[in-house]
Amino acid sequence: MTSEVMIMNRQAVVLAADSAVTYGGGPDPVVTLEAEKILRLGPNMAVMVYSRGDVLGRSWSQIAHAFTKRHGDADFASVDDCARAFFQFLDNNRSLFPEAEEMEEFAHLMRAAFITVLSHAKAMRRYPGGGYDSDEAAFEAALDLYRQHLDHDEAGAEREAIEALAGLDRTRFHERYAALLDALIDEALGEFGMQGDVRDKLFDFAYKIATRPAFLEPYAGLVFAGFGDEDVFPVYTHYYASILIDGVMKRAADETMRVGVDDGPNAFLRTFAQAEMPHTFLRGIHPLMFDVIMSLNWITNESAAEAALKEAGVDDAAGNEAMDALRGGPLPNLTMEFAHAVQEVSQQEFINPFIQVVSASGKRQLAQTAKSLVERNILKNQLHMSQTGVGGDVDVVMVSRTGGLEWYARKS
Repeated sequence: MTSEVMIMNRQAVVLAADSAVTYGGGPDPVVTLEAEKILRLGPNMAVMVYSRGDVLGRSWSQIAHAFTKRHGDADFASVDDCARAFFQFLDNNRSLFPEAEEMEEFAHLMRAAFITVLSHAKAMRRYPGGGYDSDEAAFEAALDLYRQHLDHDEAGAEREAIEALAGLDRTRFHERYAALLDALIDEALGEFGMQGDVRDKLFDFAYKIATRPAFLEPYAGLVFAGFGDEDVFPVYTHYYASILIDGVMKRAADETMRVGVDDGPNAFLRTFAQAEMPHTFLRGIHPLMFDVIMSLNWITNESAAEAALKEAGVDDAAGNEAMDALRGGPLPNLTMEFAHAVQEVSQQEFINPFIQVVSASGKRQLAQTAKSLVERNILKNQLHMSQTGVGGDVDVVMVSRTGGLEWYARKS
């Protein structure tokens, strides 16, 4: 876990990050408090990394160093161009990422995926009323659930295949990984897994893990920020990246989050990974407390309605009918009105004043603000003695047109 903040206005963008990072995507990851998570990519460009801290054991700082060694102090036309160049540098870079290590990590991932489905199937089989008359039926049902999740997002929209892996069709995937997958299936499921229909489903499952942007595997978030030659104002773009598949880094842009202050508000703040305290500061209420208040409001409204019906002498049958009608619209609407009122107070009393100050701030004030928000997360975790992998020194970088990339705070 980690705590990171990005703030931008029309003059500059600042990135702030703690120093905790997790290395390794397997069952025994290592957490360190000395990680470099803000990395220079050019005179006006930086990338900030969170969650998984390495690719095949190479830290992102090592990777960024190799990238800048290749590209020198070259400027990029845009932040998007820098991100594309960075990933193209990773793709098929066998000097950095040997093929044998890539295959070993893929095997670990697939083994973990098969075991996860198997554990889910066992839980479904034991669940009272599950309706599965055999372990095999429960396993196929669990496998179908995971395949459906890989096919569709939480809103039900179909997931498009990852663009960078467009060249990895099913034929190429089978040529590359069939022997490995067969060995893993036999190891995990024996003869049952090698049956035609089941094997086909497992291969489909593996292919979709590799090529769909669900990111069930450990992944890193990468925030590219700064100025390209063609950018008047600072811009950032956000990617998820996880493993190498057939030499290509699996990655997907968070399309909803490419933001520049030229086409939105005069100032913008985004938090990454752990963000409880920044959200509390910005909104005036802790996210968990907001959820609790909403739940209590619903319970209170329902209890008040029931008490009013009893006080009015309404019999049980009519009262139950009235409560069903209230639950179908009026009671949820009351809670929504309450939520909107709370959010409006938060917007007017906390968020808007903050944005007004940030929009007029210089780069050093932006940097100090971002640093303070990350430090509040660290302090909260220290006081609560939470083992969440948040801590260490806070690094802060500023990128502006006048000063280029500058360090406001950097661990020694």
